[in-house]
Amino acid sequence: MAESSIWQTCCRLTRGSAIPFFALSLLLTTNFSPAQDNVLHADYRQRPPEMVIDEKTGHFSGPLIDILDEAASNIGYQVRWRDAPFSRSYKELQLGLVDVVPRVILNEERKAFVAYLGPIGYQQKDIVFLVRKGQESLINSYADLKEIIVGTKRDTAYFKQFNEDKDINKTLSLDDTNMAKMFAANRFDAMIILDVSAIEKALEYINYSDYSYANYRYVQKIGNYYGMSKKSPRIGLYDKLNAALLELARSGRVTEIYENQEVAPPVQ
Repeated sequence: MAESSIWQTCCRLTRGSAIPFFALSLLLTTNFSPAQDNVLHADYRQRPPEMVIDEKTGHFSGPLIDILDEAASNIGYQVRWRDAPFSRSYKELQLGLVDVVPRVILNEERKAFVAYLGPIGYQQKDIVFLVRKGQESLINSYADLKEIIVGTKRDTAYFKQFNEDKDINKTLSLDDTNMAKMFAANRFDAMIILDVSAIEKALEYINYSDYSYANYRYVQKIGNYYGMSKKSPRIGLYDKLNAALLELARSGRVTEIYENQEVAPPVQ
């Protein structure tokens, strides 16, 4: 069976299915052939405005997709994209079952299995805390987090102090939609948010608007990286792909792609 057919079958069968994805992933990896070695497998997810999925049509778009497509093309490769939640991408980066994932935040733990591509720029990505309307003063300082239940998203890196703090009562969610539904069902008092646009879209999807943001926020500027699996069969491509991405940033092409899609570009 052709690689593209297997890949499409994996994506189709695992959506809403109990079929273990890893079993299908292993089927896919065992059918790679050297003749198709100019293909990079990458995951996208709902991360507006940088990655946007039309819920009705399944069409996906965004500057992070176009930038990787162009960088890969510049070194003679093409990208085959798959819709996957970050929790799945995170596990498969560790196993080498996906080559590249956009917007992987750099931290020490991930360096063990992720080779970071870029950054293509830096963005102000403050960590905020979503609460119910009228409860903005529930969190006025970091210490207040120890007095409440905080909803978090699995495998998401927020900031070091919070990530490692075992005195905070944290409730895990699978993804933005799951976290939005749990908040609406009063499963926790507040939720920690890195991507405001993504969670607001998820809340809109479930028709929930009784929310605001706490007074406390964690201010940070982060690099916008792509993560490449160190176990990827194409890890030998790392230097060329990284150079291609950095050249797009240096030349102003990254800024141009963002602005063409009316999205604020990262700072170089």
